[in-house]
Amino acid sequence: MMITIQCDNCEKTFEVSDAEAGGKVSCPHCGDVNRVPQASMPAGAAPTSSTPGKSAAAGSAAAGEQEICIIRPAMFRAHPLRYSLIILLALGGLAAAIWAKGWDKGAFLFYLGLAALVGGVLWWGYWWLATTMWMKVRITNKRTIRHEGIIRRHTTEVLHDHVRSVDIRQNVLQRVFNVGYIGIDSAGQDGIEIQIQDIPAPHRVKEVIDRYRKM
Repeated sequence: MMITIQCDNCEKTFEVSDAEAGGKVSCPHCGDVNRVPQASMPAGAAPTSSTPGKSAAAGSAAAGEQEICIIRPAMFRAHPLRYSLIILLALGGLAAAIWAKGWDKGAFLFYLGLAALVGGVLWWGYWWLATTMWMKVRITNKRTIRHEGIIRRHTTEVLHDHVRSVDIRQNVLQRVFNVGYIGIDSAGQDGIEIQIQDIPAPHRVKEVIDRYRKM
């Protein structure tokens, strides 16, 4: 029997043998590593055990994975001074360009203001791509998945059942803006397996993970 799964990275579907159930396989489309779910019971088949506890566990294992939330790094809340500087640079450049345009000898100031405006917009765009769009964290009822990259993607995942500890770090300014670092340590791995910087509301993220992990 074959099992159909959807890649976490490219979201294309492919089939693997049920002998791979519970293991990990590479996506034939993008090469990303995906976990193969347990094979569900064929339609019309009766359970081999009549024990209520085992039947409930089997039903839970066969249940589909549900997405709880998607989290991306914060920009303004994580770096308010840098964000304000970019906005001031762009607005100051725009104001200087508009003011100098009506001045006969203001060509230099006009181009200087225009350069500041373009520089501010490019700086903001690069920062947005390098942080918010570069990385996202997807939490389901079974695992936490960290996606990194735009064109080439790298994915790291930790099953909630394997989570050993969740580490949160915040300095004074990060506590004011409710952002911070979160690290997820799993059993059988040396060091922190998933590390996420500038995550908004890290304590709420930990609460979501704790809700589904074995405590």
